[in-house]
Amino acid sequence: MSSDQTQMNITSVLIKSLIGELPDTQFFLFSTRSKPKGNVTKLQPLFAYNKALTASSEYFRDLLSEETPNDLNFVEFKDHHRQGGISLDEYGYASDSDLDEEEEKEETNEAIQDNEKSELRATISAEQMPRTLSIKDSNTQEMQRGTIPSRRVLVTDAAFKTWQVLLYYLYTDEIIFAPLRSQASPTTENSKLHEPPLCSPKSMYRLACKIKHDELQTKALAAIRSSLTAHNVLQELSSSLTSRFPAILEIAVEILFQHIATPTITKDFPILIQRIVGAGSTDFPHGVEILTKLHGKMLKQQRDRRYYR
Repeated sequence: MSSDQTQMNITSVLIKSLIGELPDTQFFLFSTRSKPKGNVTKLQPLFAYNKALTASSEYFRDLLSEETPNDLNFVEFKDHHRQGGISLDEYGYASDSDLDEEEEKEETNEAIQDNEKSELRATISAEQMPRTLSIKDSNTQEMQRGTIPSRRVLVTDAAFKTWQVLLYYLYTDEIIFAPLRSQASPTTENSKLHEPPLCSPKSMYRLACKIKHDELQTKALAAIRSSLTAHNVLQELSSSLTSRFPAILEIAVEILFQHIATPTITKDFPILIQRIVGAGSTDFPHGVEILTKLHGKMLKQQRDRRYYR
């Protein structure tokens, strides 16, 4: 995105907010994973101005120009969607790092009542948002004709955090990634209002591939590469996401090969081999491909050594 386009996006959003013009689209996304229940839950809304999105992404130009989204993971939001969430299988990425973990404890009656009140307030807010008149509407008929009713869309295959960072990036051309969970770094807290939001580079790469945003794919992939070390590459090779995206697999095998003789890899690599040998094709579908790629790199290294002798 050019710097001129970025500035136009920011200026447009700022002016619309100053004059009280409502966002065009509300996206609702799940934010929490419940392992005991096997589902994702706790919807949170994101409010977007279509013009800024369509100016930055062909995917959004197509999506927001259609009355019925041509994507099975986008459905018109109804209030009953707030109840129960959806299964992890339906969500499609059970290990998504951008989902918060639901606390595994029994709720007291008081906590349940607080949750019900919070949900009621969120429902009332969402219902009122499309119907609230902007300041423009109260002035003239000419302004009133320019107001677009807000549309509500449920997104079922990505986390709230990932989409928040996506929208922020499309507005500003700025993105900052959180560390991988496998890096064993201190827990990254949610960014403050004066800081850009954070998300997992793996979650963003998955989303960027879906929306076919090449630049965002490149940025996320670079962040994944820089996050892989001898201490976490074996864990990342076991990830379900690695099995689904050849570019991530290629990078992980490359990092593994670079550190193959380090003490950490020497100690833990046999465990990975045992997992591959003991797992079926569905449990570790990319296991054979890991070994094949690693063997190919070893052969190339041997040929290069012979050539330069």
